[in-house]
Amino acid sequence: MSGVELRLHASLRQRASAPALTRQLGGGRSVRELLRDIGVPEQEAAIIIVNGKRARPDTVLSDGDKVSVFPLIGGG
Repeated sequence: MSGVELRLHASLRQRASAPALTRQLGGGRSVRELLRDIGVPEQEAAIIIVNGKRARPDTVLSDGDKVSVFPLIGGG
């Protein structure tokens, strides 16, 4: 079982112990549950990418998925 690879970007990186994390998930777990497990509030996850495609917090994950999460990025 390879698990799910999670990468947090920009300001979300400070919530993780490493740039990329691998988590073993039980069947039917969502991005929302993965974020909750590592302590990232859902409202801070502005952009979610699963396997190169835009996803939502309720997207169900499968073993081997690659998840990237980005916060809102402001500028001016």
